[in-house]
Formats: sequence, C-alpha cells, structure tokens
Amino acid sequence: MPGETGGVIALALLAVVTARGQSAAAPTFTYIPGSSEKMKMSRPTLLAFATLALLPASFAQSAGAGTPTITYTPSSSVKLYQINGDCDWGAWDATINNKTPTCKPTTSQTATKADVLGDDVATSFENNGELIMMFGDTIGANNAYNPMWIGFENAFNWGAHDPIARSTTLHAEDGLLLNFFLSGNHGLEVAPPPQPNGAPVDMGAFNVPNGGIYLNGQTYVSVKTGHTTDSNGNGDDTHDYAVLTTFDETTQTFSSGRTTSALPAGHFVTVAFYEAATGSLGNPAPVLPEPNVVMLGLGLYRASNIYLSVIPSSEFWSGVDANGNSATRYFTGLSNGQPTWSQNESDSVPVVTDVDPANPSIGNLSAFYSQPLGLWLMTYDGGRGSDTTVWVYFTYAAQPWGPWSTPQRIFNDCRDNALGKFIFYYYATAAGNFCPSAMPAGVTSAPNSAGPAGPTINLTANDPQTTRGGGYAPQMVERFTEIVGTTLKIFYTLSTWNPYAAVLMESDFTLAYGPAISLVANAEGESPTIAPNTWVEIKGGNLAPAGDSRIWQTSDFVGSKLPTQLDGVSATVNGKAAYVYYISPTQVNILTPPDAMSGSVQVQVTNNGTAGAQFAGQAQTESPSFFVYNGGPYVAATHVNGSLLGPTSLYPGSSTPAKPGETVMLYANGFGQTSMAVVSGAVTQSGTLSPLPAIKIGGVAATVSFAGLVAPGQFQFNVVVPASLGSADQPITATYGGLATQAGTLITVQQ
Repeated sequence: MPGETGGVIALALLAVVTARGQSAAAPTFTYIPGSSEKMKMSRPTLLAFATLALLPASFAQSAGAGTPTITYTPSSSVKLYQINGDCDWGAWDATINNKTPTCKPTTSQTATKADVLGDDVATSFENNGELIMMFGDTIGANNAYNPMWIGFENAFNWGAHDPIARSTTLHAEDGLLLNFFLSGNHGLEVAPPPQPNGAPVDMGAFNVPNGGIYLNGQTYVSVKTGHTTDSNGNGDDTHDYAVLTTFDETTQTFSSGRTTSALPAGHFVTVAFYEAATGSLGNPAPVLPEPNVVMLGLGLYRASNIYLSVIPSSEFWSGVDANGNSATRYFTGLSNGQPTWSQNESDSVPVVTDVDPANPSIGNLSAFYSQPLGLWLMTYDGGRGSDTTVWVYFTYAAQPWGPWSTPQRIFNDCRDNALGKFIFYYYATAAGNFCPSAMPAGVTSAPNSAGPAGPTINLTANDPQTTRGGGYAPQMVERFTEIVGTTLKIFYTLSTWNPYAAVLMESDFTLAYGPAISLVANAEGESPTIAPNTWVEIKGGNLAPAGDSRIWQTSDFVGSKLPTQLDGVSATVNGKAAYVYYISPTQVNILTPPDAMSGSVQVQVTNNGTAGAQFAGQAQTESPSFFVYNGGPYVAATHVNGSLLGPTSLYPGSSTPAKPGETVMLYANGFGQTSMAVVSGAVTQSGTLSPLPAIKIGGVAATVSFAGLVAPGQFQFNVVVPASLGSADQPITATYGGLATQAGTLITVQQ
C-alpha cells in the first residue's frame, strides 16, 4: 500500500509531539528488530499518536475533582416573602376571590421607615461583613397611593431614584431585615455627582445601580445611566453607559469615576463584580497583578448575551496600569481549551448566550464563586421571545470563562404558580389567556384577572387593573446560599412589576458527584460534531478518580484489543463501548466505535462504577480534521524519509520545512469509512478513501496520491506540495464529503 511505511513512522512521532501543555521535545522513533517492510512498534507506542491535541494542558477552567453536577429540583422555586413595602401584596389580595385587603407586615417595613413603598432590581453584594442591597426606580408613600395601598403620606418625590440599604441578616429563613441609609424621612438616594470630566450622572427613571464590590477598604457601585425619553414617552436605552462610583458609609456620600462601558458597542453596562482569589484563575492569571476582579456583563438592556472581563483589583478604580494602558482584559474565546484576552472591548465574545443568541433578551444577571462547591454560579433572565421561553435561568462553571453548564430553567411565572398568587395576571381576550392555571377553577371569560393588582410605578401608564406583572431581575444573595448534604439552595430577589415589589425566592438543586460532561468534540479543532472511528475529547468534571491522569499502557491491552477502560473509567457512545486512550478528572479521550451514527448521540462516562448523566452530542458520517503539533497551528506531517516536517523552530535540529514539488505525508482524523470495514477494537486498521480528499495548500490544489487509514482512527495522506508556492507558512485545508478540516492550520514551505 503506498505510503504505509511513512504512516507508521508518523505514529511514533505523534506519540511524543502533541500533548497539550507538555514540553515540545523532538520526537524519537522506536523500531523492533527483525521488522519487515512495515516498521513495527510496541502496541502503546504504535497507538500513542492519539496524544495529538488530546492530552489537555493544565488549563484552569476545567472542573477539578470533587466538583458536583448541579440539577434543578422540579417545583422547588417558591416565594419566601416580600422584602419591600409595609405589606406583602400577595396577602393584601386584590384577587377576584377576595376584595377585602389584609396586611401581612414585611420584615423591614420599608414604607414606614424609609418611604420605600415599592421598587425593583434588588441587587446585593458583600461589604466588609455586611450586606449592601441597592434598588432600582422607587415609589414612595405619596398621595397617589393613599389610601389604596398605604395609610399615610410622605411629600417626598422619589422621581424614580434609587435607595441603598444594609443588612446583617445571615440566613434567609430569619427574614431579611433591611436598614436603609436615610436622608431625612426617606431613604438615601444613589445620586453620584458629576464625573471628573463634568458629565452629570442622571439617576432618573430606568437609570439604576446594578453592581457593587468591596475592595481594599472601599465600597464601589456601578450605575447604569444614559436612558432618554422622547416627546411621545418612548424610552431609549441605546445610549446607556456605566459609571463606576464609590460610596462612603460614614458620610453617606458618593463620588464618580470613570465610564467603564458604553453603548452602542459596550458589553458591561449592566455588570456583576466578584474578586477572584489569587491563583484561582490559573497560573499566570489573565492579567497581573493579582487578585483580579471578574466582571460578567450585559450591553443593551434586554438585548444582550453575557460577556466576561477581568481587571487587577489594584487598578479597578483607575482602569489603567502603571504605564497608562487599559488594565482590563476582555474574554475573546477559547484556544486549545485556554482563554484568550484582548484589551479592546470590541473583541469580546459571549460566555453565556440567550435562547436565541442572535436575538438575545437578557436584562439582568447575578454571579458569584461558591468556595464550598468550587464553582461559579449565575442566574439571569432571558428567553423573551415568547411566554413559553421567558424564564429565570441558572448555570454554573468551574471558571468564569466556562464552559458554562447548559442553562436550567428554574422559574417561570406560570409554571411556578406566581401568576394569580403574588404576580398580577391579566388577559384581555380568551386567546391571551396563556396561563389558565393562574385563574380560579372554571374561570375562563375575558377580559379577566387574578392576583394582587398594584401598586404600580406610574399609575397612569401602568393601570394596576390591566397591567400584567412578570418576574425579572433574579439577583442572588450570596450569603444566603445553603448546602445541606446533596441539596443546594439558592436565594435570590425577584422583581414582579405588578405589584411593584421585590420578593425573595428560593430554588433547590441536587448535587451529584458522579461524572459530568460539559463538552464532546472532535479532538482536533474541537468541532462539536463527531463521527464513527474518530478521536474525540470529552470534557467535564469527576470524569476520573482524583489525581489520576494517564494514557493507556501496554498492560491495558487484553487479547489484542484496544482498552475500553482505564482505572475504572469507561465511556459509551449510543450505548456502545468506546476505546479509552487518556483519562483525567477533567478530560477523557476516546476513539469512537466504528458503528454508523448520525444526528443526536448519547455519550456517557462511568467512573469507578458511577455512571454520569448522558450528554447529547451530534454526529455525522465524517468529522474531518488534521492532527496538529502541540495544539497547532502546524499540521502533523513528515517527509518521505520519516523526518519531521515543520518550521525549524518547531523542533530545533529535527523539523524542517517542505519544498515545493515535494511529496509529504499528512495525518488526519475523522474522514469516515474506507474500502475495508473496521473491526471494532482492533489494534490495526487499513483501507483507502474513495474519492480522494481535495487538499489545498496556500489556496492551490495539491495532488493527492494516497489517502487511507494506517492505524486506529489515523488517516495518512500522501500529497505533492504545489510547485508554485513560495517560502511561507501556508494555510492548508482538506475537504471531503462537503466538509472541511478545521480553520487556521499551517504547513511550512521553503524553496
């Protein structure tokens, strides 16, 4: 078979070239004395080529051993109590069943003590041992609400400004007691002075504080401002921007600093801050010095996905480093499993996307790092395309750049019995009655309503009797988080619009410490679509015993078959055993079984007898990719004599470039069925591809003289480098069955 000798040589070199994060030592070859035309190697050496981009670097985003899978407990999302106003509006009860209001007192009595009858977006953060909670646009006990919702009046006009409070309550079950900072007989307004450049900081309607953090003895608050209203009363958020401010509790004053993000291109106008402990973001950290402040943000209100940036805490206020350059680093994606960063906000890419990423609708988020779980937790509201997809979502990750778990729907107004109970439900027509369960049994006539009607902000524009409420702004209260056995309880404030209030919610989750898969992908190029007889990477948590990271060894082979388990770690694809090459707590690398697969496939890992949840991946007949050295960009290739092909700097003294007109050998993965059927688990594979793949080098079609399997899952292509090419790192692609290999691969050519 043409080229087989070179192919076997390549198997040896690939064994030592490509482990991600490993040293790039020059490869060596292993020969068995007495070999025939084909040079033979010991079984593990022969097959160790699979280390090509399969062994992970020690990248920080992988979940460590002992981190759990978190699964929402159905029907566990419940309202505990209302946190603002004097009376809990759900008990006040303006339903069609009971027209006589009754007052169930709130813990904090905010109307009596701070003239806070209602507000929304209750955002909190830890502040030197106490909890700081800030609210959005506020209504007070003025004559518009007396006597229907309050029995006294306060002449102060909030003008939709925003109060700030503190609390020492440690447990949600005790009742959140808020002590508002006061200015006379009303709550202190979050009212920063003009910025250093003289620009005023408007905190009127729809301009709200939405993030805060305590760093180095200073309290910082981020405010969203810039909202405008036209002459017809239409609001416009497209010019919003974020201003970083400080708050002095002693003097109860604010100061204004820099603009941290601005539309139309900004991604951090609404933000959640959290200081990551030194060393927790990898070594080195994304930006030095440590510790870093992690910022998860949104751009245009209810029209954004979620983005990530980091900045040294010591440079948080100024925003610049010692050289006067931007100190913020914006997440731009993952390369070979590691995060990449830019100093330009415009380069940002999302870390979490909405139901429809192209038309996102996320409006608010909260996030923090749970030390006991070793995970970042996040809640957000999104899916506003329809009543059936608008939910509160929960997701988690080992690192803020992810991969984040598949978002779980933890609260919906209708499903979780909020409408008609503590959120006002109204429909004008029978067709608009999307939640019949919100109504008393048998009531279907239209128009109709159920639940507490009012108070609302702006009674003229938002008639309490016809304005349907809805849950939004799920803001977790970090200190209230509970872990009891295998149960996680999170507590978050939720705004309800009508009545205009914020309530404290609880949602429960089950913690499972078995294998948890977060990604299944082609091991080269990380395409999420896999194929039969293809080298695949499985990423996640608890995939192998703690501290156990290794590739297969000679002793793992039994009866001339590829191993299906290493140290009790195995994997299946659609219920059929895969062949396990590498294991670690965060990544397992397999050769998929050769059986046909297409569409949705179920991938499952078992660790010491504990089977993890099945992961739904995607498959097709081919998933083509080139093997690459050290994670890329250079394709794994050799000259005909078996020596390494690559720039001289790749392996000094061992690798040399290709010459125009030279025949070279390339190595690839996932090209599908060949002329010979693959025997499942066999240590040898062969067969040719027909038709031959189309290969271009430097954009020029190259002649392919051989293409086939030379070992389990490894294809070899014998290719003539186009004679017209000049000296350069030339891009290279292979196309087969209408599919192309991963982008960005190179081969070095030198005349």
